[in-house]
Amino acid sequence: MSDIYSKKRWTVLAGALIVQIVLGTVYAFSVFVKPLELEFGWDRTATQLAFSFALVTFAAVMIPAGRLQDRIGPRKVASIGGVLLGLSFLIGSVLVAESRPWALYLTYGVLGGAGIGFAYVCPIASCMKWFPDKKGLVTGLSVAGFGAGALFFAGPASILLLPPGTGADAMGLSDILLVALGVTQGSGFGIGWQTFFVFHGITCAALVILGASLLSNPPAGWHPSNTKGNAVQSKPAVDIQWKEMLNTPLACMLWLTFIFGATSGLMAIGQWKPLMGAILQGKTFAPEWMGTFGRFVEPIGILAIFNALGRIFWGKVSDLIDRPRAMMIMFLGQGMAFMMLVSVQSHFAVFLISALVGLNFGGIFALFPSATADYFGTKNIGMNYGWIFTAYGVAGILGPVVGGVLFDATQAYVIAFVFAGILCFVAAAGSVVIWSLARAREQVLPQAVEHASANLMPDTETFPELEEMPTPSMNKAYATEGS
Repeated sequence: MSDIYSKKRWTVLAGALIVQIVLGTVYAFSVFVKPLELEFGWDRTATQLAFSFALVTFAAVMIPAGRLQDRIGPRKVASIGGVLLGLSFLIGSVLVAESRPWALYLTYGVLGGAGIGFAYVCPIASCMKWFPDKKGLVTGLSVAGFGAGALFFAGPASILLLPPGTGADAMGLSDILLVALGVTQGSGFGIGWQTFFVFHGITCAALVILGASLLSNPPAGWHPSNTKGNAVQSKPAVDIQWKEMLNTPLACMLWLTFIFGATSGLMAIGQWKPLMGAILQGKTFAPEWMGTFGRFVEPIGILAIFNALGRIFWGKVSDLIDRPRAMMIMFLGQGMAFMMLVSVQSHFAVFLISALVGLNFGGIFALFPSATADYFGTKNIGMNYGWIFTAYGVAGILGPVVGGVLFDATQAYVIAFVFAGILCFVAAAGSVVIWSLARAREQVLPQAVEHASANLMPDTETFPELEEMPTPSMNKAYATEGS
């Protein structure tokens, strides 16, 4: 029976990748900007508000979605997310008009952001429970699709969003599918934004529901057989409720460090294309023979590829050396990469910096959910990580705004990227604090669990370190060991 479940967990991982690749298309919002501005005469602020609404709603909905996922399982909640995401495009194709930019905010922004929030947490929580021996690696794998989704989506979408042709020039279904798969460049005509919204909405809903059907939680008490966990993987974790978690200094430091790291990354990524354009002076990396696939070797493409790879890489590294150590190395490397941008000139340097920034930014989304599971258990990981992930919502507002203000004030990118580097160094310092708090906690918990097993409530006289830890439901929390 154990062998059957050991094979099933790889099916769960496949479902997680399908869901995350679809959700990751949200990062390709820029492909909608020019078509909508040309169609309706909107300014840049009007279109960018939709993306801001989507990011904020995404982060906010993670909390109730995580709680619901913990109660009824990942399959139903992820399916709800797929339906909401599909409906956001279908309803938007009807409601959005020149005089109704608010319709885009409500459909793509609020409804679509809610769909992403509902579906995003489910693959992460499910994979962690199936792979207690490889939490960092599988978390990285499950969210790698989110980093890569925009890369595969942006090129075909930019073609399909072109105004439609007429008569013999109109694209048929087979042409649409070939362009959507990146096989052909089309004929210079697209299907228009409305038809694309319908096509994309149906595709998103169908694929997310398909991926969700493969998600599940393992039976209670199940563990993979013949695993050789290392010191990081084999540490016992207690399953703590979100209220108790939020009362711990460890959770507060995770949240603050997430904000510093994600703000710096979003501040830089939001200006990566114009910065690279200024450095390269309009030149391209891609040879002509690569056609539409040339986007994979442009700075933005390199950034996206390594964004996805970084989630896997840092997830695996953190399984070997511990989460806080991996965070510290990652943020130090990111800070140095941003500082190097001051003197970047050659094509090789642009390639290297784009790869480093993508690699390190992607690692954030593997390390923080894994750390949350390490310190607070996997039983309530959906709700617990939902609260930690609100840091990304804060960063989603601060990063683009601060980066834009610094650029407007100086008309140069240097100050913005130096500031981003400083934030990374602050995040690295936060990782050291997380490490020290985690070590102190590990020294207290084994004794507390031993007392709880004897139906004794840990007291602050025996364990003075517990004065900073939550007291409600303490006996229940420490008596329940998770992985």
